[in-house]
Amino acid sequence: MTERFQPGGVLHALVSGLLELALAAVLLAVSLLVGDSNGGTATSLAAAAALWAVLALYSLVTALLRARVHAAELDGDAVVLHGVGGTRRLRYDELSAVEVARNRTRLVARSGQAYTVRGVRGRAQGNRFRARVLARATEAVQRRSAARDQAGTAPTTGETPTAQDRPQSGPSEEGPPSDRDDAGRLPGAEG
Repeated sequence: MTERFQPGGVLHALVSGLLELALAAVLLAVSLLVGDSNGGTATSLAAAAALWAVLALYSLVTALLRARVHAAELDGDAVVLHGVGGTRRLRYDELSAVEVARNRTRLVARSGQAYTVRGVRGRAQGNRFRARVLARATEAVQRRSAARDQAGTAPTTGETPTAQDRPQSGPSEEGPPSDRDDAGRLPGAEG
């Protein structure tokens, strides 16, 4: 079963963007009304309207990203991060830590590269995400070791194990290789 984490605050960002847009419209209207009598005031009000319009656009884009784009999914084999640049799939065996600090959540790969999890906001949701990632990673390791134990047992009929009975090494058991250069290496192993 896949668990999906999405950031909160969509409604807050949407309402704030709409209010900022309304304020920009009011300032622009007042600027047009005052424009004939006082040019300096009209210019100042037009500049303020432009500033509030930019802030409104930022808030509306933030609401859209939080509602539709930013997410983190946990499945049986990996964490899938959804963002503006697309999706990134990080297998549990590629991860070394989940950091929750100052309302930010990051996944740290064994290579040392950190990935910000934008689908998780706040310390409480970050702690829950970390607990679920650790639980899912533990389950994946247990499943993988049970499969290796099963595949590693020799036939009980006294026959010599065939190629099918021997445990296979390489990406066939662990899924497709990662797109990074250090995929499949142990930490600290020299390439």
